[in-house]
Amino acid sequence: MITSEAEALAAARAVAAKLREDIVSRDAANENPTAEVQMIREAGLLPLLIPAELGGGGLDWPAVLRVLRPILRADASIGHLLAYHYVNSWRIVLNDDHDAARQLWADTVHHRWFWGGAGNPRDEGLVLRPDGDGYRVTGRKFFATGASVADRITATGTVEGTGERIAIVIDGSAEGVRHPLDWQNMGQRLSASGSVGFDDVHIPAASVLGRSEQEGADYRPSGSLSILFFQLLLSHLHVGIAEGALETASEYARTATRPWPTSGVDSALKDPYILGTLGELVAATRASDALVWRASGLAAAALERGTDLTDAERGELAIEIVAAKVDSTRTVLDVTSRAFELTGARATSSSHGFDRFWRNARTITLHDPVAYKSRELGEYALTGAHPTPSKYS
Repeated sequence: MITSEAEALAAARAVAAKLREDIVSRDAANENPTAEVQMIREAGLLPLLIPAELGGGGLDWPAVLRVLRPILRADASIGHLLAYHYVNSWRIVLNDDHDAARQLWADTVHHRWFWGGAGNPRDEGLVLRPDGDGYRVTGRKFFATGASVADRITATGTVEGTGERIAIVIDGSAEGVRHPLDWQNMGQRLSASGSVGFDDVHIPAASVLGRSEQEGADYRPSGSLSILFFQLLLSHLHVGIAEGALETASEYARTATRPWPTSGVDSALKDPYILGTLGELVAATRASDALVWRASGLAAAALERGTDLTDAERGELAIEIVAAKVDSTRTVLDVTSRAFELTGARATSSSHGFDRFWRNARTITLHDPVAYKSRELGEYALTGAHPTPSKYS
């Protein structure tokens, strides 16, 4: 069992090295990432956030975010999966039934469960029909990252007849759970972000977590932190992609890029244009990274506040995460495009697969429109108003 950040980082770096070996062929094959999830499971990385008294790693969020980075750089799709596993397996404790959540944590350690989610707010909600002391759930969710490879899936449903919103956990292999494997997008190909369907799936009482307190009448600031953590993780993903693109392009420039005939130098490593471009991209990536870690520190502090977290404190955290999202979006799109200026025309061969960084960046940055994040930031700058808590902020 991994119980320290140093052990977790060593395991993550080993996983990243394995992922990097065949990333081009795996990305091209675009298969459901069952083998990759099993690799992470065997590496012992799944229970890092679970408290030590329940058998988990006992690490905090800042440590887990640092552990994620090597995997994000090597394979953004698998890093995306693991990041969402952490937030989905953690968010269950934000609902009413803490005892049920802690038992699910203990079971996660014992069974080595991987978690996915079915919470896309743009879809119609799932319908819950009372069934004894549990429920039966029906409906379909698109962009259900990780659901097709998950042992447990987090979701929220509306109780038929009452309109009450309840947080639930679904067995990914239960009768009536459908995985169409319809994720065929240009980027984040191995993130298992396709749809999942539920046909009258039984939810036992032990997997019912109580009211969803993310918005509406039951809203409370601490209960809505999972929304902000999803947004924060996206910014970490952006920076990880940018770092991975720069590492890969720099290695190619060191070993394969040839000097331009009129450059007057005998090595690409001496070309002032390559050096200048690389310097600009490194500076932009480091700046975005600093903003993301600033937001991460405030997120950790908000968790320490627990149920004492105020609306104002939540609002200040939301603004920092918005700033990181706006900046990291611009940075990753620029870096993954301009990185080719470090490598030259031969690097566009599909055998290198360098286009995956831009494809991944272009896909993940469309998760929710960054223009609305910029608007929130501008409104705050002019009026001091915090973003209204919603399913995306």
